[in-house]
Amino acid sequence: MKVLIVGPVPPPIEGCSNANKVLYKNLITKNVQCDVINTNSNILTNEQGRKFSLKKAFYFFKNYKNLYSLGAYDLIYFTPGQTFYGVTKYAPFILASLYLKKPYIIHVHGNFLGTQYSLLTGLKKKIFHFLVSRAAAGIVITDSLKENFKGLLSGNKVFVVTNFVEDELYEEVVVKNVDKLRVLYLSNLMREKGIIEFLDALIELDKKHVDFEAYVAGAIEAGLEDEVKSRFDLLKEKLTYFGIVTGIAKLKLLNNANVFVLPTYYAMEGLPISILEAVATGNIIVSTEHAGIADTVSNLNGFLIEKKSSKAIVACLEHINASLEANVNRFSRQNFNYARTAFTEQKYSDNILNVMSETVR
Repeated sequence: MKVLIVGPVPPPIEGCSNANKVLYKNLITKNVQCDVINTNSNILTNEQGRKFSLKKAFYFFKNYKNLYSLGAYDLIYFTPGQTFYGVTKYAPFILASLYLKKPYIIHVHGNFLGTQYSLLTGLKKKIFHFLVSRAAAGIVITDSLKENFKGLLSGNKVFVVTNFVEDELYEEVVVKNVDKLRVLYLSNLMREKGIIEFLDALIELDKKHVDFEAYVAGAIEAGLEDEVKSRFDLLKEKLTYFGIVTGIAKLKLLNNANVFVLPTYYAMEGLPISILEAVATGNIIVSTEHAGIADTVSNLNGFLIEKKSSKAIVACLEHINASLEANVNRFSRQNFNYARTAFTEQKYSDNILNVMSETVR
């Protein structure tokens, strides 16, 4: 089987692009002939796909020169955006696939596709339906996200493939420090990812003289730099910002933390890989009941709190801190073991390969 992946790969690092990178790597190791057309614009914004961007469109148009190559593949695997523009910019590839009678898969890494479809009317809705409904299969990342394809694909064409943790994070099991709260935020620093609420919660904890260290890593959303950095200044004795981290640097942060906080309400969210990474490294999870998170995180793994609430973050961290050693011991081993059975690169890649094989049969 010869597969063409059409979607973003790093940089920048975010869930979908990293997933495509890992899938490509693992397909190659399984002797699947595979190529990638990288659709990443290298622009990080909270408005991903919601507003037309001439700069991003120009970057994407350059990829259309590769349309001629689709005939060489048995299957086309798309990871498009979830908005009208996010989907329709793939239209030339989809139309070429249909013309060449090449089956294609649409893998949705979030929870907005169905909402977008329901909001569309008239010609836009018909175009959106045409492009998505002709797919041979759709993939979502948790059971509750199957609804994204409602009215677009029949249920027997929609498959669930849960996200993964990269192999390097499983190489060692670290005993967690319990001397103080060691709080990690590892994701792009975007308003809808809850970064402002998180930083405000830390400022409040500091005022209450709670002993903690905070580690923040990820790219800062365009236009949010001043709000974020002004809060960094208020926390300079307690917080360290590491920028974008990968590999050993990321693993060190995950291992050094004992609590992971991601209070996301991001409209495009699916199941953040960073949450799975935090589970795999034995951290207590503090997140929100948003998108597919509650399909994976329960009271066995940590705490799901109210969205858009720095007070909820403060209350949760104070609760954890009140019996820190007991809480770390309670969650750490459970999360180590849970991840090693559920969220491996091999399982992720094998499950997608199974969908691909089923599709071209």
